Amino acid sequence: MCLTITDPPTEIDTAFRKAFLYGVHHHKETNRGQKNFGLEFPLPQSFVMSHLVQPFLPAFTPKQASSLQIKKTSWKNIKKFIKSLDKEQIIKAKEQGGNEAVILDIDFDDQHITSFKPYRLPKKETSAATSLGRGEKSTVQPDSADPSIGQHLKLLHLYRPKDKLSPIFTSASSADPRGLYTPAELRPIITSYIESEHLIHPTNKRLVTLNPTLANAVFDGSRPLDKEVLAKGSVPRDALIDRIQAGCAPHWAILRNADHVASSSVSAAAKPKAGAPPKIYVVLETRGGNKTVTKVSGVEAYFIAPQPLADELRRACAGSTSVERLVGSSPKNPVMEVMVQGPQREAVVRALERRGVDRRWVEVVDKTKGKKKG
Repeated sequence: MCLTITDPPTEIDTAFRKAFLYGVHHHKETNRGQKNFGLEFPLPQSFVMSHLVQPFLPAFTPKQASSLQIKKTSWKNIKKFIKSLDKEQIIKAKEQGGNEAVILDIDFDDQHITSFKPYRLPKKETSAATSLGRGEKSTVQPDSADPSIGQHLKLLHLYRPKDKLSPIFTSASSADPRGLYTPAELRPIITSYIESEHLIHPTNKRLVTLNPTLANAVFDGSRPLDKEVLAKGSVPRDALIDRIQAGCAPHWAILRNADHVASSSVSAAAKPKAGAPPKIYVVLETRGGNKTVTKVSGVEAYFIAPQPLADELRRACAGSTSVERLVGSSPKNPVMEVMVQGPQREAVVRALERRGVDRRWVEVVDKTKGKKKG
């Protein structure tokens, strides 16, 4: 089954429909005995395209790959394609969020699926170790040239004492008052100071008695509860440690493929930077009235190259992508922005997770909400 770039839309429609049937057939054959043959409902449309359609399209040449795009079908987008399968009663689907259709269930006993006959597929851009057709395994794994895939990232929060806190770090532990410390390293330093100055409360070991250094450097009247603490003359130990940490200048460092690195060795692996750690921003916007695009920026700090990320998203989402300099970023040290067609938040987050990014480091901004016309 081969298609050329001159194939009419009806043949491209047929190719996409058969690819979906092939994807379901493949899951039935390779995941026998598992609930729903290994599929976890609901299935977002990005998953449908990247796992049940795209790997099963008969694109043997660049021209065929160019012709086999969802935008060249009569449906124009994956949402309408899914709704057409629902109309055929092969699947059960529903709209979600106005811009997406999710599959709630698949009729695995539908005659179109049970009578499906596999066809030859190209051995490229298929999932690693996925058997296709006659049990062949893919010989080319996607993104094999992208070193960020599979990397392990560790985000370190570091704190540098301000000058007024220097006595706490030098009087007992001889710690470097200009050093960088993790929260776990701050605690024993502060504990050592408390013990050396005999500040443990005589009747409650959880309390610390204030001395002039703590009163002047930590509880200096800059916070609403300072007067109350000074009046009592004591403070809970944990509250004191939190307050000293808050009085330090925050820094951050992102370590790559390092299980454990002490703060004293951070500079050898990654140069710490002042301030709060950066976020990766995923922004959904509406263009041209009703078309949604998803933009991703800030990936460079996490050792991710924007272009390979865009290439993967283009395949996974079956939509065009672009990489351009983020508006407002410095031309000398630019931040690049990846843009992909459609509401692809989950596909983007999954691609980032493959590159070691924790979801907590990602901030999603949905600018499409509230823009529907009644």
